[in-house]
Amino acid sequence: MKLLALLSGGIDSPVASYLMLKRGFNVEYLHFTLGPKSIEKTKLLVSKLMEFDGSNRFFMTPHRKMIRHITNLGIDERYTCIYCKRTMLKTAELLAEKLGCDALLMGDSLGQVASQTVPNLYVEDSAVKIPILRPLIGLDKEEIIEFAKEAGTYDISIMKDEGCSAVPKNPVTRARIEYIRKDVDVKQILDDVEEIKV
Repeated sequence: MKLLALLSGGIDSPVASYLMLKRGFNVEYLHFTLGPKSIEKTKLLVSKLMEFDGSNRFFMTPHRKMIRHITNLGIDERYTCIYCKRTMLKTAELLAEKLGCDALLMGDSLGQVASQTVPNLYVEDSAVKIPILRPLIGLDKEEIIEFAKEAGTYDISIMKDEGCSAVPKNPVTRARIEYIRKDVDVKQILDDVEEIKV
């Protein structure tokens, strides 16, 4: 089975990829880049995951451009992270279809950040029809860190990168599907996707 992992530069998504690679899954990667540092960090993470038979490439698209598309929708600022995740998932779904992937792979851990509450995950997931696997959903941060150290991704993940400047001060934690009026047309985001060989 082939999976498309949404690979950030953080600790969690590389661990999710590592765990599924260990189970024998074929994993491709999609990275929403924040800038040159996040690209270099992703190259290092993909290189490390190659040791576990991960792909020797990743696909990337500009995160800031995606955020501009979201802002242009005129949304309630508290919903920025929800729209961001929905847009990422919709973009990933289209790329997964092109790559022949059976499911998406996420590093979400329940309740760790605002976008990972049960109501928010429900609203985010409703954007796509493809299955979403979340092997870390019931783990706490310390458990995830231990896996990251085991995989050799921890020291890479804690390297500084550009970081996201779009996170609102008071993000919604109990999103409601009826507040989602329209989504970004992700075809324009998919047009910016670039394949990077490692």
